[in-house]
Amino acid sequence: MYREDADEAARFLLERVRAARGRLWDEGPRGEALGEVGTESPALRMFAARRVRGVPLAVARGLIAWSRGERPVDLLRHAPAAADVLDRQASGRRCVSLLDDGTARACGNPLHADGLSFALHDLRHLEKFVEAAHYRGQVGFFRCMRRTLASAAFEALERSFDETWQADRNYVIADMNGSAVFLFSVLKMRINMAVRRRLAAARGRAAPTSGPLDREERDALAPALETLLSAMGLPDALRAEALLVSANRDHPGHARRLLAYFEAQA
Repeated sequence: MYREDADEAARFLLERVRAARGRLWDEGPRGEALGEVGTESPALRMFAARRVRGVPLAVARGLIAWSRGERPVDLLRHAPAAADVLDRQASGRRCVSLLDDGTARACGNPLHADGLSFALHDLRHLEKFVEAAHYRGQVGFFRCMRRTLASAAFEALERSFDETWQADRNYVIADMNGSAVFLFSVLKMRINMAVRRRLAAARGRAAPTSGPLDREERDALAPALETLLSAMGLPDALRAEALLVSANRDHPGHARRLLAYFEAQA
């Protein structure tokens, strides 16, 4: 089945690139072909041998690997909900959706507002998900997030936040791939801002969009982060370190131990 799915995805991309680019779709032969294709598909062979305008090398390589059964991917004909993407990633898989332009546009993201850009977006994320250095950590992180969202305590915390938090959380669990520690750090930052907006609303003022938290904000943030860490199942010995790691990579020892925990959950 994976060969047929990879072939369908390759044909989908090729047809739409040709329609969008006309005679400019073909950028010439690759310096070196991308290896054997696990099918007789003309579309896959085209991606293996030639550069197709607007299709990154990583995506072409991923399509060829998919045709050989080397990608944990599910082909969809609909746009999945964030919770569905989370479930797949927690199970070690990603999805690629092939959508008509109207369905893609209805998803409301101007960065991939047609079927071609939507599929390319999914294929790029697939390659980031399967990257050897980050795969196990991501699977473990997403398993922890699935556990977190099922927690009654975390559900109660989320009810105190606004709709922006829902969008921010969904972005982390369904539209980000890479280092598990980076994903965790971004999630913490989003909680910081959700707490800040909650307090600003209670004060009847607009929330700052940058700058350090004030004392009242820090006091309100502490129990929110403790709820997150508890719902994720982080051991007590790791929680202080988890609170210190950030996207700035300023605590490498803490980050390594946190990554080891996520990898152990995979």
